[in-house]
Amino acid sequence: MSIPPRTAKLWLIVLASIAVTGIGVALARSEMLAPVGMPIAGSGAVVLLVTLGFRSSVELRLFADGFVRRRRSCMFFFPRTHDILVRWDDVEQYEASTYRTSEKRGSGFTEPVLYVRATGLDIERPRNRLDQPDRMAIRIHLLAAEPNAVLALMKWCTDGPVNRIRMTGYDSPDLLVPPPLRERLELSRS
Repeated sequence: MSIPPRTAKLWLIVLASIAVTGIGVALARSEMLAPVGMPIAGSGAVVLLVTLGFRSSVELRLFADGFVRRRRSCMFFFPRTHDILVRWDDVEQYEASTYRTSEKRGSGFTEPVLYVRATGLDIERPRNRLDQPDRMAIRIHLLAAEPNAVLALMKWCTDGPVNRIRMTGYDSPDLLVPPPLRERLELSRS
């Protein structure tokens, strides 16, 4: 089962429309609109180029044997993929926490993160600033699934080898349905 990253299609549509509008205004024959259109077209094109040129995404793949955190990044036309495999039997602890995206002058957002401690997990060069040599961070808000459902599913797979067989079935996406409120409250307390 694969949990894809959230996509930012709305941002790309807005940036593309700004760039196209600016270029259209810049190419207009009107002398009144032409000076305004060039800065709009230039800034829209630069922002669109930077957005499309530098991309990064995180995907979580769950298997019967374990899970893989796949991080893909792209700098213009140079894609990179970095996978970290963790077996279910090696997982020692899940720790749900939060982190601040920016600490400068109190700005930024508080986002959820899931830390996984596992035996044999040796991250030599952390690709994520939240990774440490003995634990891996899954920035769970970047995934296209409800964070509590992902945590409950991962704990369920760790607890029982029999449960992992359902990961290979055709109904495995149904396992990502968020748990009932009472169970979510119990998970948050543990």
